[in-house]
Amino acid sequence: MMDLDVERQLRHRMAMASPTDTVRGMFFNGALEVARALGGSEAADRCQQIVGEKRIIDFFNYPVTDLLQLSLEMIRLVGAHTGGHAGVLRRMGTQAAKDFLASSPGRTMLMLTDKNPRRVLSQLPASYRTVVGFGERKVSWSADGRTGLFLAQRDFMPPAYTKGLLQGVLEAVGAKGVNVSGRPTGMLDSEYEVSWER
Repeated sequence: MMDLDVERQLRHRMAMASPTDTVRGMFFNGALEVARALGGSEAADRCQQIVGEKRIIDFFNYPVTDLLQLSLEMIRLVGAHTGGHAGVLRRMGTQAAKDFLASSPGRTMLMLTDKNPRRVLSQLPASYRTVVGFGERKVSWSADGRTGLFLAQRDFMPPAYTKGLLQGVLEAVGAKGVNVSGRPTGMLDSEYEVSWER
């Protein structure tokens, strides 16, 4: 059974989205991979039905509301076995990091930053903007440069998803001991403190 508060939050996010709020198909395909890994073919097939597309093309744009609906269904199907809603969303975010880094914009970002974790985090807002049609993201650094503050505004994906995304991106470039903590600052706004071993 799903936490009604989580369902209410996701539905509220869906209600706030417009048709121009889109994400690339790679994030749907990655979410379906997570559904298959956590709940088998039956869970993946059920999530595919929610989306209604027989084939999702990685670089086509799709409504973010469909990805949120898919998230709801995944939480219903496998949340009880995988750390609840936060576990499912974080796993989806980690998969999104892998899919993004394998994409042309992600590979370009890695090349431009020489896979340096600090440079990757600083470049992430601009690079990520090429694959989502909503929100603004910014990074600032603490005075000692050891902690990054990642700000997300008008971001439809829940904080647990973004935590998984940030951790996945940094671990993919070799950062060790990655720590991502975050909190909402508004219905669609949140901030994340990001650090790793130097």
